Amino acid sequence: MELNEVRTFVTLYETGSVTGTAERLHVTQPTVSYTLAKLRRRFGDDLFTRSRTGLEPSTQASAMYGPLREALLTIERTTGGADTFDPATTDRVFTALLSEFGELSFLPLLLPELARHAPQARLRVESLSAEDVVEQLVRGRVDLALTGALIDDERLERRPFMSVGWAIIAAADHPRIGQPVIEAEQFAAERFIHVRSRAGHDGPTRLLDQVGLRGQVELELTSYSSAPYVVAATELISIVPRHIAEVFARRHDLQVVELPFYVTPIDVAAYVRRTPGTAQQWLADLVVETLSQRRLS
Repeated sequence: MELNEVRTFVTLYETGSVTGTAERLHVTQPTVSYTLAKLRRRFGDDLFTRSRTGLEPSTQASAMYGPLREALLTIERTTGGADTFDPATTDRVFTALLSEFGELSFLPLLLPELARHAPQARLRVESLSAEDVVEQLVRGRVDLALTGALIDDERLERRPFMSVGWAIIAAADHPRIGQPVIEAEQFAAERFIHVRSRAGHDGPTRLLDQVGLRGQVELELTSYSSAPYVVAATELISIVPRHIAEVFARRHDLQVVELPFYVTPIDVAAYVRRTPGTAQQWLADLVVETLSQRRLS
């Protein structure tokens, strides 16, 4: 097989689309179709068949993907000069998928590091939606995704870098809360602001269900950003990721209080596609190194 045939096969498998493959490889759709026809003749197998959700790999294609992907990665790493990337001089626009939690917590740490290592590079952040993370990454539309949602897909590489717990935010002058830890009985007597996470972080939802307190939710939000303003002005309390709680407490008249119950932490990871370019791999390395070594605050 020629190298371009290997690259086309791996990309077809990962994107499940002739159009997506053409976009990622910067070639025309007829070029991809021609290469696929050559591969089908070579192996005497359809390799991919159309379905309602895209191209479905055959049994033979599924068996070929892993070895060919690893071979491609080895070749590209060995001949890395073909994919020239110098962070000191690049003016590339990197695109990352982040949840609201990621924007609030990660960007203040990442931007100074990006400016230090790649001063001419720029970062574009797009809202993370769990439904299309895989497609966005494998088609090359984004370079990186940071999320606490577990994405199990062989086309992606998962690089965990931190575990984030939960805490309560309450008004600094809350008449019934003034201790660093709230007792379960007092917790059960309070009323809540509940944030419905779009990133799959449902720990607080499950906690309120388990202890029978969903009926005491007075306000439901789709975003963390307005929660501190309401909490600071009322007697309502809210369960938020700990690092967001600490950020909010420095900017608003709030106190951070420990939960009386255990809530499963968010295991945050960086996701890139299994066959990243040199620039994407560099960005993932920078993100993981920066965020795994520094405390979010």
